[in-house]
Amino acid sequence: MKKIGLIALACAFILCACGNDEPDDPAQVTRAQDGNGKVFLEKGKLVDATLNYSQAQLIDALNHYEWVQEYAFYYDNKTASGKTEIPGLPIKMHTNATIEYDSENPIVKTWLMSIDGKVITATMRFDPISSTYYPPEKYTVIALDLSPNTGRIVMDQKLPYEVKGYDAASLHARMVWKAVIP
Repeated sequence: MKKIGLIALACAFILCACGNDEPDDPAQVTRAQDGNGKVFLEKGKLVDATLNYSQAQLIDALNHYEWVQEYAFYYDNKTASGKTEIPGLPIKMHTNATIEYDSENPIVKTWLMSIDGKVITATMRFDPISSTYYPPEKYTVIALDLSPNTGRIVMDQKLPYEVKGYDAASLHARMVWKAVIP
């Protein structure tokens, strides 16, 4: 009976050791740097991207496509997480210069969007009933890739809060967006 217990314990140990090989600590996933025609995505994976684009190209892309957030992830000056849910980020960008958030409140759901260089600024429409002030949200577009019927935008937002395992001073959310023909 003792041998069966030891064998069961050994099997349990082996099964636990063969589980998820991904590190739980984001500090173990060293991220690459953007540049040389490449941008880093989740877990620091590098992919080809167009980093040099004009404001006119960005405006044209936002005017001709609807954009849906595919996924987002956290990163800081050293590390990058895998795909994750990050509360408070926009979920859609529309051709009518609006940006949509996941909210049941119609006042908070849709914000106006403006572009200055590579920065998208989202500002909430004025609501005379609500006394809540929402400061503008700023997003930096890192990469803009377009092809005949599709496209990808990679953009960042500096986060004003802390997330366990990341350096708060350099914490960002990186969002990957997919173009949809309206």
